[in-house]
Amino acid sequence: MAELEIFFEIEGSQYGEGIMLEEYHDRISLVSANKGKEGTNYKKWCFPQTKDRVPAEKAIPWKISLGPNRKSAVDMLRKIAMELKE
Repeated sequence: MAELEIFFEIEGSQYGEGIMLEEYHDRISLVSANKGKEGTNYKKWCFPQTKDRVPAEKAIPWKISLGPNRKSAVDMLRKIAMELKE
């Protein structure tokens, strides 16, 4: 279980799509996720390709790593926010 899981629903999504901010083993990531009808959040999982372009046997969460620690993650999110600033 992750130490931190915060779900942000995408505004206007009819399917409850969103992004989960997750901290797992001291690594902070963004995870593609959905909010279920009961209010439970579900991560989207994928089967990454091996070097031979064959799906791996084990599914993993669909993550985007933000850095090796909390400071790096905050710095990365600030950079992204600055690029999106109006």
